[in-house]
Amino acid sequence: MFRYLPLLLALIAPASFADDLYQVELILFQQEGDVVYSSQPAPDDWAKGAQPLGEDSRRPTAMDAQANKLAQTQGYHVLMHKAWKQSIGDTPVKIALSEGRQQDDHFPVEGTISLRQQRFVDTQVDFWINQFGADGLLANSQHMVQDVSLKNDVLAYLDHPSLGMLIRVSPLNAKPTTPPPAEMQEEAPAGQPQQPAPEAPANGGFDAPPASEPDQQ
Repeated sequence: MFRYLPLLLALIAPASFADDLYQVELILFQQEGDVVYSSQPAPDDWAKGAQPLGEDSRRPTAMDAQANKLAQTQGYHVLMHKAWKQSIGDTPVKIALSEGRQQDDHFPVEGTISLRQQRFVDTQVDFWINQFGADGLLANSQHMVQDVSLKNDVLAYLDHPSLGMLIRVSPLNAKPTTPPPAEMQEEAPAGQPQQPAPEAPANGGFDAPPASEPDQQ
């Protein structure tokens, strides 16, 4: 039995997360009701520390059914729908996204998303929806910022008083799970039931509430 100890330790030792390739897709939309503005407009350095989304990283959208349903529902308006591929590892990667024509050094929709692979995909979204005055200067902004843990291939819904977001991360190079060596199976004690897979995080499903209260500064 002791000859299997090194192998057992190797199997249960915590492993560092290698960077894996994912498709990330999000739909940002305006909700029905009164618009809730931030106390301050979007800062000029809203994209600080983020890298722009390269054209070679863009992917065809897969959540068109959800986007169409929102567009056809009275009171909802899709502000941004984007999909791209990127590597996600144990070091956070922040991507800058924007939509619309730039004015006064800002876009109508602008923000960042940061992703990091832990047990789930730790995600931070920080978006500004901007309004411009007749003079073309930035006048008001809505602000949506949230931290959430995403489970692979699970559509998540992030809430806000006047905004909403659907987001999903899907591995592009997922490998099949490797079964334990035959000798380990033989040595496994009888009568031990297999442990169930961990439950998805509370915010991992479409109808689940967000992980934290949105910032409405």
